[in-house]
Amino acid sequence: MSAETPAPRPVQQRGQEWHAYHALALLPTIGMLGGLPFANRVYPLVLGLPFLIAWLVGWVIATSALMACILMLDRARGLASDRVPGELPETGQSATGPSEGAP
Repeated sequence: MSAETPAPRPVQQRGQEWHAYHALALLPTIGMLGGLPFANRVYPLVLGLPFLIAWLVGWVIATSALMACILMLDRARGLASDRVPGELPETGQSATGPSEGAP
């Protein structure tokens, strides 16, 4: 290694932390699979779709909203970030320096 490149640091792994709001991730599974016997009908039509398809589409959209809420709560507690492990925040380059095949 040359004097300019910093020594690679090991990536610090964080343990998985469970919070009660993570249980919200189970709602789409319960809604899609558990609600099928109740939503298994063609009529009424919802936006031209049979009720069962509209039910599933609604849960797909609700899943995105629930996952966004969980991510916001994780970020508020410092459990999630956009940072890529091993990447320097200032430059966006790898902490180990450029790869040998890079121009």
